Amino acid sequence: MTFNEKIKNNITATFLIGLMVLILPFASANAGYIEAKEAFDDRRFEEAFNGFTDAAEEGDMMAQYYLAVMYATGRTMERDDVTAYKWFMKSALQGHPISQGNIGTMKLNGRGTDFDLTGSYFWFILAEDGGFEKARKFMWRVTNYMERDDINSIQAKADEWIKENRN
Repeated sequence: MTFNEKIKNNITATFLIGLMVLILPFASANAGYIEAKEAFDDRRFEEAFNGFTDAAEEGDMMAQYYLAVMYATGRTMERDDVTAYKWFMKSALQGHPISQGNIGTMKLNGRGTDFDLTGSYFWFILAEDGGFEKARKFMWRVTNYMERDDINSIQAKADEWIKENRN
């Protein structure tokens, strides 16, 4: 093997090791979510809760969503709207449309957070833009109680968020 071939092999090996270091944590976090989702679907809620918690703490958007659902519905623990709101928000900030709609609903109802009409409108806009069609119904109902200037201001903020965060 020539000197150039040895260098090329060395660079290739280093690249592959670096790639594995970057990918493996995400693969393992995703595996944790997948196992937790299977447990959730099989109604093994305690196992699902533990798996979602681990994956959610690692930043898995879907695990954060399902963990929030478990807190919001009281699966395996007493219902905790504040903690549900926290996990829905983490997922919503990563762009999960249903979580965004849930944040809008929680703000509208003052559940787990303070009542915030304009805040709920903001999150309904994001949810609808992300493909959660049910958010449109709530979005337009909320505008019946808002001033035109507030509607325009929140729409502009939502448009800015969408531009910066959606691909």
